[in-house]
Amino acid sequence: MSSYISRLLKSSFPSKRLVSQLTQRGEGKLGALLRQLGLQKMLGVFGSKEGTGQRGISTTALVSQKPLTDDMELATGIFKRELKLRQAGNNDPWSMARPMKRGAGNESDPTEVPSAFDGRLVGCLCLGDRGPKWMWLEKGAPKRCECGHYYVLKKADPI
Repeated sequence: MSSYISRLLKSSFPSKRLVSQLTQRGEGKLGALLRQLGLQKMLGVFGSKEGTGQRGISTTALVSQKPLTDDMELATGIFKRELKLRQAGNNDPWSMARPMKRGAGNESDPTEVPSAFDGRLVGCLCLGDRGPKWMWLEKGAPKRCECGHYYVLKKADPI
């Protein structure tokens, strides 16, 4: 037995034959060694039916029937403010449900775009184009789109 193990330990790449002799289904040299040492349960690793047995299933009782916490209790920051606005009846606090309607769009009467910040990204749906033309609106003077429509930033309350 020890000659098999010493050959296995000495060789950098053990041959398939040596490994198969050591690990034959339960009756190989390694199986006999494990039986002598009283480690029959390890035989299941090598495919023996002897070492395997039924496994028990452990279950624990439910500690208590506490109700789950709601979102408002766990929410923080901007998400909590958004939830409060939805409870107050404002289901679209960011005004993203539908596109804004363009106003007159003249230089003297530009379309007002609400923003709580000093700048906002705006997309103009110009006639005849497939997609929007994107531009940054900054606080101050009105900005003109490629189609000739004017936009200006209007101060809005933050959420």
